[in-house]
Amino acid sequence: MAQEGLFFTGTVLKNNRNLLQEEAVRQQLEMRREQLELQKQAAADRRKEARKKNQPSPLSFDSSSMGPEMGRIFQNDVLSYQKNLAGMSEGIINQDSEAINQRYDSESGLKTEKVVFDEVWKEVSSNRELARGNNRDSLGTNEEGGYIFEDNYQSFLDAVDQGVNPSDALEQFPISQGAINETKFENPANALYATEATNREYKEEKNGYEVKYVSKAQFDRVGKKIVGKLTPDKNGDWDDPAYKKMYLGQEGLFTVDNVGNLSGPEAFAMETEGIGLEPGDTTFTDKLVPGSDTYDPELANNYIQYLKGKMESSARKDYPGVRGSVVSKGDDKDAGLSPDVSKILLGDAEKTKSFGEVNIKFSPSQYDDLTNENIKVSLSPEALIQEQGSDKLEEFNTALQVWNSDNTGMDAEGKVRYIGITESNQPVAAVDFSGQMYLIPLASLSSSVKKKIKTAGGRSLDLFKIAEGGVTTESSTGVGSKYNKPT
Repeated sequence: MAQEGLFFTGTVLKNNRNLLQEEAVRQQLEMRREQLELQKQAAADRRKEARKKNQPSPLSFDSSSMGPEMGRIFQNDVLSYQKNLAGMSEGIINQDSEAINQRYDSESGLKTEKVVFDEVWKEVSSNRELARGNNRDSLGTNEEGGYIFEDNYQSFLDAVDQGVNPSDALEQFPISQGAINETKFENPANALYATEATNREYKEEKNGYEVKYVSKAQFDRVGKKIVGKLTPDKNGDWDDPAYKKMYLGQEGLFTVDNVGNLSGPEAFAMETEGIGLEPGDTTFTDKLVPGSDTYDPELANNYIQYLKGKMESSARKDYPGVRGSVVSKGDDKDAGLSPDVSKILLGDAEKTKSFGEVNIKFSPSQYDDLTNENIKVSLSPEALIQEQGSDKLEEFNTALQVWNSDNTGMDAEGKVRYIGITESNQPVAAVDFSGQMYLIPLASLSSSVKKKIKTAGGRSLDLFKIAEGGVTTESSTGVGSKYNKPT
């Protein structure tokens, strides 16, 4: 009985688990989990690819047409736009209106900026080309002789670099030639000569008429002032900025035969040394500039005298002798016109004919028609009456170029159609050249041409009397008018 507790009396459970089946299930679950992970990754990749496809692409901008300074500013603005676009991409993909509007504003601003920068560089390049040629006097300069367009260009760049809208900056600092050339440079010596010409001190009798001239003493007075103004002080500077500009060749042009209009240093080098100055080459001009290592005081003094001489030579052409009234010689009644003739020729006209900005009297007895006389005269731009206006003179120059190309080596020649008198009582000849009519002073014709005209009769003798001197018309008009013809 004592051993009864040694025996198991409970219920023995049978192990019914299928271990292989359980392992298979576990493997299936693992595979399913891995499949789900792959599906999630694939979905994420698809969404990423979709976002990539819908990613807004930045516009492409080229800065090669706007110069290096503006190109740097523009490329910085483009880079900023690209960074901002990347930050707004999610909103743009999701059609967020604020992001879309911001993108549009940025791109529109860059497009406008490019247009302004391209136009500014075009104007700057054009002006710099002018500055290297013979048209440099069409560009305004500052007090130091530098070009205003360069000053404005630098101010424009500074303003834009500081965030000012390019369009606003350009309006504040204009670059184009027309916008900055408000006052054309005027050689101040011209005013000095003009003042002296108002009271010509030298008088002489010529062909029975008093002729007044700007005297040598008057030219010398002006010349002394010009030399003083052109001469730099001991510090190598000038009191008058206008003369400084002319001295340095920054303003003012001087005519050189067979070459054209050149700056002061260029004209001096060409006419005294026989050399032409290349753009950017300062080897010769440095000799004229006080303070430079190669400054030559003697050459500089010769240069000043040269400029004074050029100005005086030009003034002598601008202010020649002026013929005044007839010199009284007793009872000589043939010196002037009869009252009747004077009244006809010098009086008003019912009809006029226009030649540019000049009208000639075209009433009967106030002109002669010489069309059938076949009288020919030589022509040049200097021969024409300048008062006809720039359009008429330009028309003649164009016709002259055509003539020269077709008639190499032959002087231009026109046919006298009429002789008459202008509304300001200047005797003239109307000459047909290349199908157009131009006026030249009757007094400027050669003696042989004058002889041909006089033999044609009509009013020619009376017109030549007026052309060759002053005619007093007090007896016929009661107004005491006089015709004064520059020689």
